[in-house]
Amino acid sequence: MDDFSEDSKKEHLRLAGIIKDCHDNLRTQSKLKGMNEAWNEHLQNTTLLAEYSTAMHRLASIWETNTTNPNLYARSRVKWIIDYCKKYFFTNKYFLEKREREHRLWESYVNMPPFVDTSSLRTSFPNVINVLDVGSCFNPFAGEKNLNVTAIDLFPATKDVLKADFLQVITENIDKIVVENGEVNRLPCEYFECVIFSLLLEYIPSPEERLHCCQKAYDLLRTEGILIIITPDSQHVGKNAKLMKNWRYTLGTLGFFRIYFEKLPHITCMVFRKTIVPAVAQQWAALHREDYMTNTINIPQDK
Repeated sequence: MDDFSEDSKKEHLRLAGIIKDCHDNLRTQSKLKGMNEAWNEHLQNTTLLAEYSTAMHRLASIWETNTTNPNLYARSRVKWIIDYCKKYFFTNKYFLEKREREHRLWESYVNMPPFVDTSSLRTSFPNVINVLDVGSCFNPFAGEKNLNVTAIDLFPATKDVLKADFLQVITENIDKIVVENGEVNRLPCEYFECVIFSLLLEYIPSPEERLHCCQKAYDLLRTEGILIIITPDSQHVGKNAKLMKNWRYTLGTLGFFRIYFEKLPHITCMVFRKTIVPAVAQQWAALHREDYMTNTINIPQDK
């Protein structure tokens, strides 16, 4: 936090403490009472939800609005996501390279299902792509003209965010987002080009439900769409390397292929592509599985 003023440092630590305490308490209660009971009690604690949402909004603004400091803004998770979306969706060469890599892997494996005729696939994305930002209390991507963003959160901090519990939202083959009684309860499968989990998975107190979130993201994405995961990590890149490899393996079993990884000072940024042929990602995962790997999404705090 060397780039912050002393007042900003104090405020940063105070807000981070609110978030950390909420996560720790939720994980503790989940272990004591079980995930479902702990989660339901958490949803009913509107005072805590409001405090958490306000803290996240304020904490993010300390980073995201400090554009006068290039060094600080360069580490912004929001800027990172925007830059990668522009690269993947609107630089055709880059996007097609990922498709070609998948095809090469398919050719190298045996007993693969048929590969889709690539001439029938799109060669570019539309000028505006559909994005689902899960756990977005304040919709930081609202001003991006190329992103049609649906932002959802348990307790929205701004009016342009829809209330929703992603764990309970139903995903089905419909053609629009369904909102009832002011809350999203159904989302359309294969509707979004991009799903964003920015600091989301750490909130979920159970490895099984984190994996459930990733499965939902897979169902909601169009083929060749991407899941962007940003996770807090202030350790050196090797500290949680096995954990991140296990995430890669686990998402591979769902049909995701990790196409980008970057470790920044306080976060780890990953991008997973929904493959044309799910068996390609699944075969890669099987071939690269190590003895310690299991089909789960653990975080360091689970220990």
